Amino acid sequence: MRIESLNGSWKLRQSDTDRWLDASVPGGVYTDLLNAGEIPDPYDDDNELDLQWVGTSDWVYRHTVTLDDDFLDEERVRLRCAGLDTIATVRINGTVVGEAANMHRKYEFDVGDALTPGENQVEITFHSPVEYSVRHSENHGYQVPTLRYPVDQPGRNFIRKAQCHYGWDWGPCLPTSGIWRDIDLLAYSEPRIEYTKTVQDHDGNSVSLDVTVGLDAPADGDVLLAAEVANTATHKVVDVVEGHNEVTITLDVSDPDLWWPNGYGDQPLYDLIIAVDTKPESVADDTDAVTADGGVTTAASSLLPDPAHETSTRIGFRELELVREPDGEGDGESFTFEVNGVSVFAKGANWIPADALYGRITRDRYESLLDSAIEANMNMIRVWGGGYYERDGFYEACDERGLLVWQDFMFACALYPSDDDYLASVEEEVRYQVRRLADHPSIALWCGNNEVEMGLESWFDDADELEQLKEDYETLFYDVIGDTVAEEDETRTYWPGSPSSGTGRQDPYPANKGDIHYWDVWHDGADFEEYETVEPRFVSEFGYQSFPSVDALSSVLPDNELNPTAPLMEHHQRHEEGNRTILQRMAALFRIPFSFADFVYLSQVQQGLAMKVAIEHWRRLKPDCMGTLYWQLNDLWPCASWSSIEYGGDWKALQHVSRRIYAPVLLSTTMTDDGDEVEIWLTNDERDHLKGNVAVEAYTFDGERIDGTDERVSVAALDSARVATVNADRLLGDIPREEAFLRVTFDGSDETYPAFTFFEEYKHLELPEPNFDVAVDRNEVTIKADAAALFVELNVPLDGQFSDNYFHLTPGEEQRVAFNAADPPDDLERRLTEELSLNHLRATY
Repeated sequence: MRIESLNGSWKLRQSDTDRWLDASVPGGVYTDLLNAGEIPDPYDDDNELDLQWVGTSDWVYRHTVTLDDDFLDEERVRLRCAGLDTIATVRINGTVVGEAANMHRKYEFDVGDALTPGENQVEITFHSPVEYSVRHSENHGYQVPTLRYPVDQPGRNFIRKAQCHYGWDWGPCLPTSGIWRDIDLLAYSEPRIEYTKTVQDHDGNSVSLDVTVGLDAPADGDVLLAAEVANTATHKVVDVVEGHNEVTITLDVSDPDLWWPNGYGDQPLYDLIIAVDTKPESVADDTDAVTADGGVTTAASSLLPDPAHETSTRIGFRELELVREPDGEGDGESFTFEVNGVSVFAKGANWIPADALYGRITRDRYESLLDSAIEANMNMIRVWGGGYYERDGFYEACDERGLLVWQDFMFACALYPSDDDYLASVEEEVRYQVRRLADHPSIALWCGNNEVEMGLESWFDDADELEQLKEDYETLFYDVIGDTVAEEDETRTYWPGSPSSGTGRQDPYPANKGDIHYWDVWHDGADFEEYETVEPRFVSEFGYQSFPSVDALSSVLPDNELNPTAPLMEHHQRHEEGNRTILQRMAALFRIPFSFADFVYLSQVQQGLAMKVAIEHWRRLKPDCMGTLYWQLNDLWPCASWSSIEYGGDWKALQHVSRRIYAPVLLSTTMTDDGDEVEIWLTNDERDHLKGNVAVEAYTFDGERIDGTDERVSVAALDSARVATVNADRLLGDIPREEAFLRVTFDGSDETYPAFTFFEEYKHLELPEPNFDVAVDRNEVTIKADAAALFVELNVPLDGQFSDNYFHLTPGEEQRVAFNAADPPDDLERRLTEELSLNHLRATY
């Protein structure tokens, strides 16, 4: 098979002009226009508002490819488009060879008759996605409602396109077009491998691996199929017909190393090599199914020394199940991911597209964000349903890092049509994506949608055609998506939507079964302690907003707009009550700062506190609650949002807090309702029993150690337990509560952080002004204070992260942290010594 890549340099023009611009493929029209100097950066100021014409225009991409006679003499020549966004007409040398209307699926077109030896012109016209979605929504027989956002375009639910391209409550409205994934020409006269899917049957130390291979055959005939993995190989002859075929070959693999989620073990990956040939007679009978058991290995490459086509994919050997069992308490039901027989507490966050302009996304950006997730002790990422299915490199990076993937299908915060054309397109989308991704050990769950079921039950329950809309929901998410997933992947659970109870067609709210989205604290402005009233099985969304760094905001806003209620600042806040909610809660918790930098700092501290209260509580409920995925890990432009990593990759306070509250062994405290006692909990995600000493010390903020106690404690493997209870008044004596705090430590694990208890709101604490001693040795910073310093933030104007940040310093305590520079300068020690700055709570007023 011959492949002619069409990636690289193309030309672009607006359809009603003759002026061609340089363009890059893969990419998108906004990126190309920006690179050509035709538009200002859509992220700066409120430029986005003046650039809506891009999404209402048609665009033409053009490329010239030179082909020889040998290429065109092959039996079949196809144009393979891995991603066309979205409404496209494809022409070759002026002849229409195909059309597309779904950015989430691959399209292939037979183009042999349209090509000629020498130069050929490939031209793709992208029709306005906005006009398409409006036209189809208006022509539909009844209204199909969708949530709307402060800056958006209508009708997004009628187009198979990333829903957040039309605007969201954390992102811009930039409904782009373009060739957003690889495009190439294929020429072949023998069968080619389109995909592989594996099913593992574990029996002790052995695995029977069934490999289903999708073959595209230009003609009927016998095909030799060979497979190799983990020093085990086999082959067989299969009879194929012209067109699409699925054939299965089985390998018996002895004692492979198992793949584990992050924190539970290693992530060994094996190359699965599949090869085909049309010459069955070229392989001797005595090479059949030879394995490595006897020290002799027959590889696919030796079985087929000159295959017609060969592919390689990396797989991990693991058993994975979503365990849902009645718990004997009413109608409650567990919701636990079990890997290799071990119950895994899912710790992670929701993932949105890494950039609103996908032409800017690289493998390096994937890996940087996912490395940050790993550094924060995460083991699961939820790919949210309002974006798109990520590129292969994303899932490969998750495989390598042990990040389980909760994979939504791309439907979010709207209801959807169910006409025949729409359903047929969705079926092809689902079939393609499941086949593309099924070999990844990281994929843990297929989920039908984000909050569509919730929409039926709350946001849109007064719709005129509600019963029809409910029928449409069942048709789309059960009959089409659910049945297609069942056909394509028997190894994983299909979950109809998030949130969902999974036991009825529309029942997203029960906390005692399924997953929930808990937003009462944010949307209702409730105290953070409200989180502790909720006892869910699995929380797949919850969150609290903060502002990104001043540097991030300064990159897109002028200095005179660096104010939380300035017009351009509010433009970069897409939740209509967002800034007000942040400010009101800040006034309840803290003394209001006088500088914008301190406001940003406190907003991030506040966000970290909210997630700390929620996650520590839900981890304490283990094993009744077995997962928390907060909203959200990343941003796609500079803005105020729920993210823990700002646009550009720098960590907010929450990302540092996440490292502590997602530690394998969590030490946490909580006050009893009467405020008299402090409960001390240990939550153990390790597979070993845990023993050690818990020490509780009471201090005044100015440095006096009031009292202390310690206790020998233990907690079982993979369990959570209250290990001690202390009386606050006994420890504090006659010291007023606003002048003192508790510090709790545990010495039985190297990966456990201290826990602190404060007895009054932070604005009521009598905090002294500490003096700091700071020393730098190479990339390490040692810091000590003569009085308590809360939420100590270290800053240096270099790319990189501190190993800990936004931590508390007990009087006299010495804290050592490392600065991990992205590109360490030769004079790193000098830069740290001269340019390091500190902030802490007392310094904000």
